[in-house]
Amino acid sequence: MYKADYYQIPTGIDATVADYIIKTAHLLGTERMRSRIGISETGEVNKELRNSTHRWLATDCWIAGMMAHYINEANRNFFKFDLEGWADSIQYTEYKGKNTHYAWHHDSSDAAFVSGGVRKLSVSLLLSDPEDYEGGELQLLHPGEKRMVTVKPNMGQAIIFPSYVQHRVRPLKSGNRFSLVGWYGGPPFR
Repeated sequence: MYKADYYQIPTGIDATVADYIIKTAHLLGTERMRSRIGISETGEVNKELRNSTHRWLATDCWIAGMMAHYINEANRNFFKFDLEGWADSIQYTEYKGKNTHYAWHHDSSDAAFVSGGVRKLSVSLLLSDPEDYEGGELQLLHPGEKRMVTVKPNMGQAIIFPSYVQHRVRPLKSGNRFSLVGWYGGPPFR
């Protein structure tokens, strides 16, 4: 059974906490790297699919603990999926400037940290004030329907949705958009 809806949590994260999370991501995360989706045989990154940078954070840092709480609450209150834990590291993503984006995709894949598992729930936690950038909306395309949802979350708002749902971050027209993204996994769907 597919649950295509999303769950929103207004976390109460304000500009001070968001700035601290961003500084922590720079301190504890890997070196910033160009997001590498759609790499050609020559090693070129296809910026038509994704144009952003990111850092990886370990799932044992306090940021991951906070995000796990949001996913577990959404799952307990709405999705009720069989979850085991983080499916991969946490991604701190930067969309900086005009035309940075992530084209239509889904997050379904084998789970790196859940043996024999798959990604089941995705979480996106916005760290930017929506007034600080133009464009950059999160869009979700409901499976089997011709219905699309467009969300421009407030700073600190967590959006949780099934990893099999097609989604994208629309191109920025101006400004910067920072977010945390993570995936929780469990045994394959039946």
